[in-house]
Amino acid sequence: MKKLIASHIHNLYLKPGEVLVVHKPALISTVLGSCIAVTMFSPARGIGAICHAMLPDNSGRDQDLRYVDTALRYIFRALAECGAGNNPVVKLFGGAQVLDTGGSESSRRTVGEQNVARALEVLDALGLSVSSSDTGGCAGRKLYFCTRDGDVYVRRMRHNK
Repeated sequence: MKKLIASHIHNLYLKPGEVLVVHKPALISTVLGSCIAVTMFSPARGIGAICHAMLPDNSGRDQDLRYVDTALRYIFRALAECGAGNNPVVKLFGGAQVLDTGGSESSRRTVGEQNVARALEVLDALGLSVSSSDTGGCAGRKLYFCTRDGDVYVRRMRHNK
């Protein structure tokens, strides 16, 4: 991992509720629990985009990028406006159950599960399919998105019970 980080001139950190659209090679990192990150990459144009969304649905209230639906539509539109086309390589990560629910079996989906489900719905509505993903489980993830080639590296965090 140290070699990967050292090989990039631009290292950026993506905070919850933020999006980045990058035209130059960069390494973008973020940490996910129940949040999700979606990367979109245009191999032809070398443009990458990533969002770090916290909650599934903003119900059309505003353009708040903390929400999965708003953030995904935003980065898709931004890539298209940059001439990246309408068929980027899409990858999906996160959506873990990081909070202890007390061991109770509940039929209600966790926030992480809701985030993943909403992301898949929005991507489908945009006509996009996910080329790879790492979602769910009980452990958080540290994510590295390389906009030079669209590769994503994931490191699982320890889950302490």
